[in-house]
Amino acid sequence: MKSIKHPKENRTTSLEIRFESIGGLGANLAGQLLAESLALRQGLNVSQFSSYGSEKKGTPVRSFIRVAPAEKPIRVTSPVTEPDVLAVFHEALLARRSTLAGLRADGVFILNAPHSSSVRLPKGRVVLVDAMAIAVQEKTRINTAILGAVAKACETIDAKTLAATLEEHFGRRSAKLAEANVKTFWRGYNEALERLITEGFSAPPADGATSAPFWGYLTAPIGGAIIQAGNSVINDLSASRQGFAPRFHKDLCNHCGVCDMVCPDYCLVWEVEDIFHRTPADTAGWERRAARLLGIDYRFCKGCLRCVETCPSGALTKELEGPWVGAEQVPLWKEETV
Repeated sequence: MKSIKHPKENRTTSLEIRFESIGGLGANLAGQLLAESLALRQGLNVSQFSSYGSEKKGTPVRSFIRVAPAEKPIRVTSPVTEPDVLAVFHEALLARRSTLAGLRADGVFILNAPHSSSVRLPKGRVVLVDAMAIAVQEKTRINTAILGAVAKACETIDAKTLAATLEEHFGRRSAKLAEANVKTFWRGYNEALERLITEGFSAPPADGATSAPFWGYLTAPIGGAIIQAGNSVINDLSASRQGFAPRFHKDLCNHCGVCDMVCPDYCLVWEVEDIFHRTPADTAGWERRAARLLGIDYRFCKGCLRCVETCPSGALTKELEGPWVGAEQVPLWKEETV
C-alpha cells in the first residue's frame, strides 16, 4: 500500500485522521488508543479529541487525530476538516454529505464493509474491511478491526506498537479480552483490501458540507416552541446494530403484539383488518378489527433484540445480519410519488 508518512510543507501537522461513526461503535476509544500509541510509544506529537452530542447509542460521533514530529508542536485545536485518513464505521453514514467532506485527493478512505459491497465509493485509495463480521466472530467490537485497517493503510502507524497498546489497555480488564481484541486488530490488518477507484465520485469540499441549522437565533420560534419535534422516523438506525438483527417468521406468529410493546423505535409494521364472523345461530354475523404483524422496517431497527427476548411463539429470532435484511424489509409507509 502507498504510505502516508512525510510532513506536508504547507501544513502544521504531518498526518490528520478523522473517524466518522455513531455512539456505541467505539470510535472515541479507537481515537484515544491510536493517539496513545503514537504519542507514548512512538514518540510523536499527537492531538486527539472527539465531537459528539448526548453520547447515547445511535447519535453521530467524530474522532479527530493530528500527528506531527516530536520537534514540531501542534497548535491547532479545531476539528479535522481535510483528513489524510478518513475511516467510516458503517456504510449507512455515507448517506450524510458531511461524512466524506474534505477528504484529500491523495488521502485514503477506509470503510467498514464487505469486500463485495456494492456501495458507491469516492475516487482514490479505498480500503474495505469487514470489521463487523470480524467483530462478531471474535466477540469483540468493530473499532479494533478498523484500527487494524488504519494501521495497514498508513505507514506512520507502527502496527506492532499499536497492538501492544491494545493488549495493555484491554488487559487491565482481563487477559481474555486483551487476546480477543489483539486478534481482532490483526485480522483487520490482514483482511483489509485496498482498491483504487478511478470512476467514483469526488468527495465534497470541506466548506459548506454541513447544512445550516433549521432554526437560528434570528428565526427561532417565540417562547422556545418546538415546531419540528425530533422523531425516529427521520433517522436511519441501521448503523446502530452490532452484526445481529431480529428475523420475522410469519408462520409462527400469533400476532399477540407483545413485541410491539417493548420495541423502543416502533419499527414493527402492522396491518389492521376487519374480520367478519358468522355462526349458524347468528345469520347477521358480527365483525371485529384485528392487527396482524407484517414484518420489520430495518431502517429504524437498532438491533436491541428486545422483541426476540419477549416473543412467546418464537416468531422472532436473533440472526446474523446479511442480504436477507434488505430482502425481507417491510416499509412502515408507502413512498408517495408525484
